[in-house]
Order: sequence, then structure tokens, then C-alpha cells
Amino acid sequence: MCLSRCVAARGAAVFVFVTSLAGAPQPVAAVALQEPPVFELPDVVAPGRRLQPRTATPANVSVLTAADLARLGVRTVGEALAYLPEVYVRSLGGPGALQEISIRGTSSAHTLVLLDGVPLNSPAQGLAQLNTIPVDIVERIEVLRGPFSAIYGSGALGGVVRIVTRRAPGGAARAGAGTQGSAHAITTWGWRRDGAGVRLDAVHDRSQGFRPNSDYAGSTLAGRLTLDLGTGRTFSLGLSQFWADQGVPGSTAFPSPLARQQSGRTALDAVWRLEGPADHRRTLRAWGLADDITFTDPAFAATTRTRATALGLEGQAIRSLSAAHVVTVGWEVQRHAVEMQSSSLFGTSALVRDAWVGALYVASDRTLDPATLLSGGLRVDLHSVYGSQLNPRVGLVRQLDDRTVLRAAVGHTFRGPSFLLLFFPGCSNPALAPERAWAADAGLERTLAPGLVGRLVAYATVATDLIRPGCPPVNVDRATIVGASAELEGRLAPALALRAHVTTTNGRDGAGGALIRVPAWSAAATLHWTVRPQTTLSLLALYAGARPDLDFSTFPATPVVLPAYTVLGLRYTLATGAGTWQLGVDNLLDAPYEPVAGFPAPGRTVFVSYATSF
Repeated sequence: MCLSRCVAARGAAVFVFVTSLAGAPQPVAAVALQEPPVFELPDVVAPGRRLQPRTATPANVSVLTAADLARLGVRTVGEALAYLPEVYVRSLGGPGALQEISIRGTSSAHTLVLLDGVPLNSPAQGLAQLNTIPVDIVERIEVLRGPFSAIYGSGALGGVVRIVTRRAPGGAARAGAGTQGSAHAITTWGWRRDGAGVRLDAVHDRSQGFRPNSDYAGSTLAGRLTLDLGTGRTFSLGLSQFWADQGVPGSTAFPSPLARQQSGRTALDAVWRLEGPADHRRTLRAWGLADDITFTDPAFAATTRTRATALGLEGQAIRSLSAAHVVTVGWEVQRHAVEMQSSSLFGTSALVRDAWVGALYVASDRTLDPATLLSGGLRVDLHSVYGSQLNPRVGLVRQLDDRTVLRAAVGHTFRGPSFLLLFFPGCSNPALAPERAWAADAGLERTLAPGLVGRLVAYATVATDLIRPGCPPVNVDRATIVGASAELEGRLAPALALRAHVTTTNGRDGAGGALIRVPAWSAAATLHWTVRPQTTLSLLALYAGARPDLDFSTFPATPVVLPAYTVLGLRYTLATGAGTWQLGVDNLLDAPYEPVAGFPAPGRTVFVSYATSF
């Protein structure tokens, strides 16, 4: 049965909620061939780099909206992602500390992070710092779990995080304060008229920290200009600027009472889109990224300045070849560069390097019958340092009945070595090859009740040529990861909303040892109770099982097992005529734990905030 008849039978109000979660069950052909009805919430873009319903892709995707982020009451994108299935986030401290993301047991460098299409993974280290992106500027987050080098290239070995900033008009302000000297302030101004729109967001966060030399002060300025040029043409220009000054306390084994870090990031994107006849859409995007970090430690007379830049130009065309076949073709050209100067009591060093990347990709989505969709993708990358890479992916979506969808996919993926691994003076290897992996997953999604969806997913990854750090680093490691997740998302009752999951991951290296910092079991839950129309009470819970790590207080580092931990949080939200109050408590039980050996997490913290629109 088609979606429109389902809506007529069950009521549009119910299906607005259901489609916002996972897409209502429907024949895949109808999904693939029709534009979403006007009552549906926005669909996903990450799996195919084009707008498509979530039921029409074999990919496993989680979505967090601005409303979800507001209910969570978190400050950064990294904190928000910790509540999603198959995602484990390790924070190396309090506000401003590095947040490492692991999707399906892979490392942080194996997740590609896009901010309005700009890759935030620094060419220097290959990482994207999720702690530097405040949720206040975010409209939507899509987390694509699984290998997607077939359309994204290097870095998408574990998955993709696609972040879209806010663009709606209107003015707003928010301020808050909490324990440990924490405070934040946000100001928003937006305007739209006659097809032209402008939005500006300014965010400031600060904290005294919970350890000596763990203070933090960071600011973000984000702006967006949008123009409707008529006849299906649009133009968008966006700018995001981040800068911070913070202490670097180091591990408890080797504390750094004087070390400081100043960091800055500028991301710029310009996008031209043309909606043509017969669903022929064309996009041209230009983007730039500048990442600057200055680290100083007077105790060793050490100063390191690193500037990583990237420029990109990419084009894409989407064409419906028939009523049952949509093809996406794209190309990319990128230039990456790194400049680094370092001096200390032990000497000086410098690094100046650049590289070029060219890529072509094609993706195809074809309905084989009214209940079956076949999806495929292929991408070739040409890198001026480590050569060419070819990555395929194929997936299947099958509508088993009017409430159940089966997804399955397999693909090859890679991650190129970073500039520091290739060229760091005295401790690098220019002959490093990319890390490679084959990965597969399969899952069932079933509508258990109106507004309530359950999902079961199993996945496996076999990675080769993994890079073992050292002097020099070498391609010698191998890893096998198998796992599964069970998720429940939706409404248990009209006033009770739940998102909960349990994930198990078994990651082994080539010698059979467990992968470090990967818990065998993890879980998370968010429960939101609408007590009254103006009042919401939320319970947040995170669990990470025991996991192996390394204790670097000894030489060589000693293997250790970090104990399991459970962290609870509470949120009380009250909407008044003038604005919204939120009171929050994190680490409610004041549990002591270390996500990473030597880096303790903060104890119980409390905050209060107030937001208003004008």
C-alpha cells in the first residue's frame, strides 16, 4: 500500500512523528520514485549525497534534529552523538577536551565529519574535533554507520557524520551558567525576504575546569547567506569561525600544569544548485578549511605551531533515467597542505608539505520490483602521494511486509595516512599505504506500534594495512570487528518518548588481542516525559562496559582494563510565555571513571539556562 493511503487510514498527525523517526513502512518503489509528501519531515542526504527517504536506502542512519539536541541539553556535537547506536564517544576531560568518536569499533580517524559539506578532518592528523562544534548552531545531524568510501573517499571507513547548520530567520538569545565556573551565551539574528536570507549565530563557552590547568574559553561565529535566483536556481554562502584558548592538563600520570593551547578553525562553503527538468539536479560546491593549533609548554620551552589547510571544488548531477532508476554522478578536486614549526629543549623541526586529490564517483538506485531496491556505488580516488584507490559498494532494501524493512550492504573502504604520519620530521614513513577494509551489515526495521520503531543490525569489518604508530609508523596491523545493535525509538505513550539502544562489539587485532578502548558492551537511553504542555522531564543514561587500554605511566606502556561505568543525567525544561528555562544535572551519581586511561571525567555538575526568541 502506498504512503498516502496509510496516512489516510491512520491519521496524518501520527505519521508526521513516525516518518521523523525512520520513515513509515511503504513499498520501496513508491519511496524511490516520488518526492516526499509535504507533511513528511526532511529525509536523509548522507547515504547517497542526495535527498532521499530513509526507507529507500540500505544504509543505517541516525538523525538528531535541533529539537532533539535541545532536549538533550548538551553543549557539543560529540556529547550528543554518544547517545546513538553503534557510536562510542570518549572524552579526555571536561569542556574543551578532545572527544574521540568510535563507530562500530573503528578509530576517530576512520570517521569523516562534514560541516555543511566541508570535511573537518584535519590533513595534519586526520581527526575532526567534535568538541569544537557547539550544538547551538546545528539544525540537524545525520550519522551514517558503515563504510562509505564509495561516494566519500578517504576517512569514511567507520562512517560519516553530516552536520547542517541553522538557517531559519528570526532572533533568539540564550544564556546559562553552572558549576566549575561554566557559562555560555548565544545570540542569533536571522532575516529573510523576497528569496534572500541571512542568518548569524554567535556562541561563547567558558569553564574553570575540574582539574588544575583545565580552564577553557571558546567562541564560534557562524553565518549563512541564501539566495533564490529563480527558475530552480539557488545560491548559498556559509562561514564558520571557531577559536579557543585552554589549558592542557595532560594525564594524571604526567600532569602539565603550564601547558596551553590556542586553536582556530575557519570553514567556508559556496553552493550553486539548479533544479532542472525530469528530476535533473546539478550542484557545484567550492569550500575551504583552515585549521590552526599553537601548543606551548614553558616547562620544556616547547612551542609547536601547526596550520593545516584544504581547498575543494566538486560537482554533482542527479538524473532520473527512468521511473525506476536514479543515477548520481560526481567529481572532486582537493588540495591539502600542512605547515608546522616546532621548538623545545630537544631541538627544532619544520614541516611544509602539500598534496592533491582527484576523484570520480557514481551511485545508482534502481527499483527491481515494487518491494525491492538495489543500490550501488563506485568511486576512484587519485592522490599525489599514495596513488589511486578504487572502492565499490552495493546494498539491497526489501519490504518484507507493511511494517518490516530488510537492509543489507557490503563495501570496500579506505583511509589515507595523515601528513604527520607521512612526513613528520624524524618519525614518519613517506611509503605508508592507505588503511583498507571490507565491511558488511544487515538489519531489520519494524514498526512495532504507531510512532514506535525497533531496529536490529549486525555488522562485520575486516581491516588490513592498519598503521601502527611508532618511529617509523608502518602498515602491519590487521583487525576484525563484528558486532550488533538493538534500538528502540519513538513514543511509548502520548507523553513519553524514548530512544534507547544496546550495542555489542568484538574487535580483535591480528594477534587475537582485543582492540584498545573499545567496550564489548555499550548502551544509552534518553527518556522524555511531557509532564504538562509546558514542562518536560528527561532522563539520560550512558553505559560503557570494561575495555582494554594502555597505562603510559610505565615504559613500555602496561596493558590495563578500565572498569565499566554508568553515567546518569537529568533535565527539567519549563516553557513560559517569554522563554524557556532548563535545569540540568550531569553525572547525577557522581561516579568516578576514566573513559581513557589517565584522563578522569568530571564529577557531578549542575547548570541552568534560559532561552528566548524575539
